[in-house]
Amino acid sequence: MVSTTSAFFAILGLSGTLIGTVDGNSFLKANPTASEERISEADVQTSLLSEVESTFGEGSASSRVKQLEEILGPMYAALPKNPQGYLGHATVRYALHRLFVQRHGWVIKGLDAAGGHRNSTSGAGLLKEQVPAYIQDLFEKRLGGRGFGLREMAILAATIEHLVHSETVKRLGDALKLHERLPTSVMSEQEADDLLGTYMMSYILGQEMPAKTLEEALKLKAMMPQLYMAWEATQEFVHGVRRNVTETDASPEQKSSGELDFSLVARAAERVGEQFGSFQDGECKEMKASLLKIEDPGTGRVRLSEFYKPALDGHWQFQESADYLRQLGALDETEPEKPRVIIANFLTSPSNCIASSSFYAVCCMDECEGLLSHLEQDIASPEATSTQIARIVSDLSSSSVAAPRKLSPALLGRLGEIAAEHGGSVPLHGRLFAQWMHHAFPRECPYPHVAGTINPQTPDEWLQANGGDSLATNEEMLGHVEKAESRLALQASSTENQEFEEPLLPWATEEELLVSRPVHTTMGGSLLANLRIVVQLVLLMAMVSAAYGLVRNSFGAPNTKSCGKVEKFMV
Repeated sequence: MVSTTSAFFAILGLSGTLIGTVDGNSFLKANPTASEERISEADVQTSLLSEVESTFGEGSASSRVKQLEEILGPMYAALPKNPQGYLGHATVRYALHRLFVQRHGWVIKGLDAAGGHRNSTSGAGLLKEQVPAYIQDLFEKRLGGRGFGLREMAILAATIEHLVHSETVKRLGDALKLHERLPTSVMSEQEADDLLGTYMMSYILGQEMPAKTLEEALKLKAMMPQLYMAWEATQEFVHGVRRNVTETDASPEQKSSGELDFSLVARAAERVGEQFGSFQDGECKEMKASLLKIEDPGTGRVRLSEFYKPALDGHWQFQESADYLRQLGALDETEPEKPRVIIANFLTSPSNCIASSSFYAVCCMDECEGLLSHLEQDIASPEATSTQIARIVSDLSSSSVAAPRKLSPALLGRLGEIAAEHGGSVPLHGRLFAQWMHHAFPRECPYPHVAGTINPQTPDEWLQANGGDSLATNEEMLGHVEKAESRLALQASSTENQEFEEPLLPWATEEELLVSRPVHTTMGGSLLANLRIVVQLVLLMAMVSAAYGLVRNSFGAPNTKSCGKVEKFMV
């Protein structure tokens, strides 16, 4: 049975509208209208506080939590803890965001942003993007503020996952109503595939099924190959998942008769949602391969003029405007006359996501997650020495970096600088180390911008905020290409010695940590830290001197005729 094996799975019936339409000429475009869908606080509280706590001792719910504990274990061991030895609020959000991106390619709304909205009322209900923060708050109140252990974090992750599954069942039920069938009816494999096809159309385009007739839905489904280029491959993927579910979960009677019930098809829809991120990541890998063909060698960057050339030749990809790329954090303007697109930042940006659920968007998988997870598993601590990290990374391969390799003196020097800044060890989850990983794996690890300097938005969010399209016009793209060609022509005609200059990768010295660390007092600390210590000692000596003067003034001192002379020294 799907979503009914324990009370935990029967958590809510979702209502409201589904997600808005998507531009048919785009790869994957997330739509912000999904954030308007709401869920009652009572449903969330029932799911978490009553059902979860009473049923986690046995059954599939308990199995799911144990599975998530195993997955989260290495990350949990490596994350910085609070003074009580548990994870704090921001660290839990960070960990869950990484979990769902790595596990399903889901960017959960309310986890990917630093802030969470909690200004709803019980009458209006919660916006779906508020649900993760709301559930976390409920947990923290029950934990008395001590922080999250591994099991609590796994339960929180399982709760979010099953809220998503429940939404899947509801959306499939809408498709079933559209096909004028009852949940108790049985269907052939072909009918099940037709139903899943309607569901996937809703999943990808965000069409509101209850507002459509079957005739309208069938017409729209017939247009899907033109609206969504990967539609045929998606259909094959969905049929393959349904066949696997039939093979593993169907009863002998269902297998022999070929007749499936709604619960079995719903289980297939849930598996599709869990696996779709990995499936559609194939499209992301194709985009990456296309960009690497025109990359400035070894930089993980493509000159903006080269980025636009395929679009000017008639291809639909790579048309984002310079302003939009800048807002995404995907434009490197270290050399203003040679703006370049950062491949990893572009691929993992909201411009390449699909609004698949009111809880999450499916985005390109972050290849750097796997690299960081490998480090976490090997180190099992929030920090490590530069020597230990260098040894691990030199043996760490990626899709574009072969191992073993010898790290450059520049890379080793930067790693040493980070360690010196933190008293001899490198925090694995700080901005500086993420920046170092970008330099070590420029094609896989996004460049971590300083907080507040960028504001990644979906194309629709950009349109609403700026009143303009996120795509560049042909004139804008042609202008960048012509400017680059003129510059190259000028360089070619120059009589100066033309030596190869390695393109610069940006390095910002600002650090940002998940958990604040105490200032180190060792000589190996930073100059700033040592300066603070000197200042504190001077102030302490001044305070001692002042206190001594007060004591002398209060009790009197030999040969002191008046207190006026003492006051002169109390500056």
